[in-house]
Amino acid sequence: MKKSILKAFAENGILADPEAVDAISQSSEAMKCVDVILRDENRPLVLTKSDVDNYLTCEPKMRPLAQTKPVIKEGEVPSLELASSRGAEKGEDIKILKDITGESTCVGNVIDFAKLFNDRFSALKKILVRRRELSGLATIAKAKKVRRDIKFIGIVNDVRTTKNGHTMLDLEDEEDKIQVLLMKGSKSIDTFVKDEVVGVVGSFSKDGEIVVAKEIVRPEVPMNSGMTPNGSDSIVAFVSDIHVGSAEFLGKEWDRFISWLNKDPVAKDVRYIVVPGDLVDGIGIYPDQEDELVIEDVYAQYTELARLMKGIPERIKIVMMPGNHDAVRLAEPQPALPESITKMFDARTRFVGNPCYMEIEGRTILAYHGRSMDDFISGIHALSYNDPAEIMREMLRRRHMAPIYGERTAIAPEQKDYLVIDQVPNIFVTGHVHACAVAEYRGIKLINASAWQSQTSFQRMHNQIPDPAKVPMVNLGTGEVWVEDFSS
Repeated sequence: MKKSILKAFAENGILADPEAVDAISQSSEAMKCVDVILRDENRPLVLTKSDVDNYLTCEPKMRPLAQTKPVIKEGEVPSLELASSRGAEKGEDIKILKDITGESTCVGNVIDFAKLFNDRFSALKKILVRRRELSGLATIAKAKKVRRDIKFIGIVNDVRTTKNGHTMLDLEDEEDKIQVLLMKGSKSIDTFVKDEVVGVVGSFSKDGEIVVAKEIVRPEVPMNSGMTPNGSDSIVAFVSDIHVGSAEFLGKEWDRFISWLNKDPVAKDVRYIVVPGDLVDGIGIYPDQEDELVIEDVYAQYTELARLMKGIPERIKIVMMPGNHDAVRLAEPQPALPESITKMFDARTRFVGNPCYMEIEGRTILAYHGRSMDDFISGIHALSYNDPAEIMREMLRRRHMAPIYGERTAIAPEQKDYLVIDQVPNIFVTGHVHACAVAEYRGIKLINASAWQSQTSFQRMHNQIPDPAKVPMVNLGTGEVWVEDFSS
């Protein structure tokens, strides 16, 4: 029994204390407990006996999922799990698990912003409290009274460097504020951005004014074994930033892609295309854009896009989401395109919001256009447009796609923070920076889905060199990832 338990954990990247394994093996529902732990997206990276006790004593968690049928109360937003199960009942190939479409309630007042950040803090705190390093944590107010080694969670209000090269963080929770010092050269030293949520392990300075951090704990995503084979032979292609209407739109390269989809033997298994934003070039998005447009009416741009999409074989289902160039509100999260535009496309095209959690043939995909990459690059100097996968890793470490408020990425004050990465995806795809990148982080496939626009004058001014006309592909059955190049 113990060997089976250890093997299951090892295959999913979980370390287990010997006492934890003993506790599970002595249970009458040992493998059911293992299954519940593996299903838990917020499971600890190192499993202790106290963690196991929580699973074993929490009766609802131990029930098989098929025996529990959640009930939606009037006005209640269904959870990710419920949305998924409802989609399964319909037998849909593409299940939309979560996006803002039809759920927006924000007005834009101070109360809405307070609700947004409270929801963010609460969602990320639920993830952090499962971390072994934060066992026995307290609120900031209680920590101030203890005056000894403490553990607490806070949202970053400010980050600065002292004259001696140390890092000072101003943190707050629902009740209080505190200053945290990270000593220069400390193993906990890292790059921080405003409005991210972190856990702190530390102790008060001699004067009791600040906390000296021993360790900073991020929400992070758990280690997992990636996409284990599921029997599917379908391929999903990721096609971002088409920018129809731009004089720099790569029409010849697009035609090569369409020809490949219709004729190449490899393409016969492509059954889905996901388009993470900037479907058209839009109007007035950047200075002097009108000088680089061949279609100057945004509805005419979408009409041309619809015509281009008709060249895609009918067997392929299409999912489209907006980006910062599209005809929806600029503030994120963005709802799906309006009916005045979606009616131009055929019935196989699914329109979703930005960001969007979806499930395709059992694989969870998180699609986000990626506007916040601009803020990550300006906030963390080691990041660049040439390596979008590294920016995506930083999002996953923080479990948030756009933590920084008040910079280039406009954030809508919804009551729920739809930019929290509350479910760990199998595939995380972005666009926006016109780069092609394929990588992996803790078993999650990372994809930046290139573009179909050559370098614009705005990009030249910012020394941004695109890598267009490339299409990342993922085999949904095996998890294999590769790139088809249509640039020449």
